[in-house]
Amino acid sequence: MRSGEAAALQARQLFEQAAGQGSGAAAYYLGLMLKNGVGGAPDSVAALHWLELAAQRQVAPAMFIAANMLASSDMDQARHWLDAACALDYPVALMQKAIALQEGTMGHAIDPKQAALYFKMAEHAMGHRQPEP
Repeated sequence: MRSGEAAALQARQLFEQAAGQGSGAAAYYLGLMLKNGVGGAPDSVAALHWLELAAQRQVAPAMFIAANMLASSDMDQARHWLDAACALDYPVALMQKAIALQEGTMGHAIDPKQAALYFKMAEHAMGHRQPEP
């Protein structure tokens, strides 16, 4: 095993340990590693598990990624996580919801007024972004 692979595997193990102890940030990063195959083969089922756990722990980027992972299989849950990320003023979630309202996707009816509101909220949130976990 090359040193980079060994380091990635060790990082994955450390994130799993910290996530198991309650760290939302660790669950988020573990989910990303599993989704992208860092430190092992990609595993979308395990990735979604850890991302949803991070989302339950109020990690907005995890909510957003989980929403997108679920969009093709569970639209209700996808909308739940997208709305939760919007409630935390996560800019890309606000933008995605604005587009969904503008285009009538993700189970939304076309609503130009609501879309315009979400575009403004996204623009405002971009100026007040929280650092990644």
